[in-house]
Amino acid sequence: MTTSSAAAASPWQDAYQPGPVGRTVHAFLEPIQRGYMHPNDEARAVTRLAQLRRGAGKAPEEIPELFGLTGTERLYADSGRLKSSEHGPDAVHLAVTLYALHQQSHRTARMHVPGRRLGRAVRALMPPGEIDEALRRRFVTVAGATSANVLAYRLRQLVLLLRREAEPLDYARLADQIERALDPGRRLAVRQEWGREFHSGPPRKEPGSTQPSDEGGSPAADQNTE
Repeated sequence: MTTSSAAAASPWQDAYQPGPVGRTVHAFLEPIQRGYMHPNDEARAVTRLAQLRRGAGKAPEEIPELFGLTGTERLYADSGRLKSSEHGPDAVHLAVTLYALHQQSHRTARMHVPGRRLGRAVRALMPPGEIDEALRRRFVTVAGATSANVLAYRLRQLVLLLRREAEPLDYARLADQIERALDPGRRLAVRQEWGREFHSGPPRKEPGSTQPSDEGGSPAADQNTE
């Protein structure tokens, strides 16, 4: 395959190409998302998303009943060695479970859309020409998280808002960013990415409440001192 044909086949239109974690998430979610959508309505996809939603906002060790259901095994070579960093499995788990929450009840619109960055998606929820301070603070707390359970819970709050407005997200890119955000040596670069995404994304949504509509995840985790 030539470079040009490879680029044409990629669903990402910018310079970004997913790493092992992002590729794992995209390959796992694509058939599930396709099966969940009308008119397919595949029972297997509906069931899997219902299972995965139970893990949204939780780290893998908090919900062992999802072991073997999140696609994480794709990160391992036949030898049993990880193809990613040690944070890769957590990143895959967080991304696919959050996607399951995001896609819930949206049967005609895809919530995993390559190219839709977290910062821009959050900014799109804000009133035109304004900064919603409550929402901005929620985004800032996501960037400030340093552990998987706290990051999972805080991202869940944003995903609930995105779901309400049917604002999609690139879960492959998010998974790659989560992997790096959990690595102290690469965390600052991810925060910089999220900040740039937020500032470069013009708001386009009408004003609305920024309070998530349901509860869940691990609220106690958000009380952790980081």
